[in-house]
Amino acid sequence: MDDLMPRLEGLLFPSVAGVAVLSVDVDVESVNVGVKSTAAGHSCPECGGWSTRVHSSYLRFPVDGPVRGRRVRLSLRVRRFVCGKPSCGRRTFVEQIEGLTRRHGRWTERLRTAWRWPGGPAPGQPECSGCR
Repeated sequence: MDDLMPRLEGLLFPSVAGVAVLSVDVDVESVNVGVKSTAAGHSCPECGGWSTRVHSSYLRFPVDGPVRGRRVRLSLRVRRFVCGKPSCGRRTFVEQIEGLTRRHGRWTERLRTAWRWPGGPAPGQPECSGCR
């Protein structure tokens, strides 16, 4: 069982470093995956300062593409860090996991990339008004 979680991390997140799969629950319709970051800290997006001081954490539920015909439901535990630089205008910030999330993103980067086919709009973008 100990070697199962690292194998699942490689299968579900092949291009994402620094994530740990906490739980996997598979049913007929979906695969529910609990994930968290393994990074010790994160850099502030405003000043670039490194922080390891955690303010709080919460769950995000980014939409991901299907795996073997089953809907994937991610429960991603993200941390809100405190920026330690007094000169920085941002007091707290939320970690983003490169290759998995982006700020205010509702979709995983994998799904965002998969949806970008030629001629189609990117997720969250309006369709071309002249295409109708």
